[in-house]
Amino acid sequence: MKYLIAVLLILLASYADIFLFRIGIIPLQPSYFVIPLFLSVCLIKYPLLDYLDILKSHSFKFFLSILIFSIVYAAITKVSTATITTNVTLDIITLLIYVFAVHFFRTEKKPLVFAAIFFAFVTLAGSVVYDFIIGLPKYSVKLSEAVRKGGFGENPNQAASGIKFLALATLVFLNRFKTKRMILIAAMVIAVFLTFSRSGIVSVILILVFGIANNWNTNFTITVPILFKSLFKMALLFSTLYLGLVLLAGVIKDNFPAFTRGAAGDRIDLIIGKSEKGAISEDVGSGGGRGDLMFEYFRKFKAQPFGYGTGYTSEKRFNALNTHNYYLFLAVNYGILALIIYLIYLGFGIKIAIQSDQFYYLIFLSLLIFEGLISHSIYQERALLISLAFFDSLIYKRQQENLE
Repeated sequence: MKYLIAVLLILLASYADIFLFRIGIIPLQPSYFVIPLFLSVCLIKYPLLDYLDILKSHSFKFFLSILIFSIVYAAITKVSTATITTNVTLDIITLLIYVFAVHFFRTEKKPLVFAAIFFAFVTLAGSVVYDFIIGLPKYSVKLSEAVRKGGFGENPNQAASGIKFLALATLVFLNRFKTKRMILIAAMVIAVFLTFSRSGIVSVILILVFGIANNWNTNFTITVPILFKSLFKMALLFSTLYLGLVLLAGVIKDNFPAFTRGAAGDRIDLIIGKSEKGAISEDVGSGGGRGDLMFEYFRKFKAQPFGYGTGYTSEKRFNALNTHNYYLFLAVNYGILALIIYLIYLGFGIKIAIQSDQFYYLIFLSLLIFEGLISHSIYQERALLISLAFFDSLIYKRQQENLE
């Protein structure tokens, strides 16, 4: 049964279950089949009492507080009942997947945990490469005509986000093996680059900077001498990375003419530093960029700092686009108290990472902080949520062993 749970986690983290539903292999939507199956199998496999200490974890408390906010603020919101139901249901599913995933990761043996994380990464990254070169089955006209490909993740930014988080989790197991580590990093860089996600490239750079600075150790080993030695490695690596991306961009433009024109061509030029446009030109001044949305929602937050109610930012009657920013998502929907709770949650996570001597957990939190600036649905992205469960399991597995 534990192997079935691992397979279901791979499907969820790689978004493969959504793809299989789209092409008709899985007859029901994930919310009616794969997710309930995952929760049911976990309930059968592990005794209920084994989950109790997870309810004390900082992430569970945060997810529970957001669920409470969504229920309480449903009383004052002006959105439709369907929007309220969707938001509350997603919060409940997020909470349950987190709890069961944490327990799986901390209970099962390392080879099975590694297999679940690694094959989730390979599946998602491989789907992006396959979608780019050959193309996935055309179940959606919009996706098939899109130049930027997201593989099973569908949205390129969501795919890039999932790839980087799953790659970071996989690095926990491979950090001591130089060749395997370099192959994994190369696969991550190529897959993320093929999504043409600017935020994905920035996150990859953050992973490389943190990893090299700490010599890829899982524990904190940064000292001033080590940091100075790492600077040369960083310069060499980023020079190689840039040259590699330039060569890859050239190959793409030569073999895929669609990427030589329009927004796709501009995105390639921007990523490799050859664009005449500024890096933020797509975000500010276009009317629908992340920067424009940030200013618009910040004005709304200042006008009503205690929140507009559950689902306000996702209701098309009030807003054409959602916040694309998790901090503003909390502030506008649930008010300043929810935002403060989230900032405390992040700060507490950093404190735990340092106290537990878990350097990769600190890298994960750094990516999480950045991710909150570019996405409003970060904890509904399964790859991120399952990666969070994995990193939390490293903390709470140790605490569980100490209690025993």
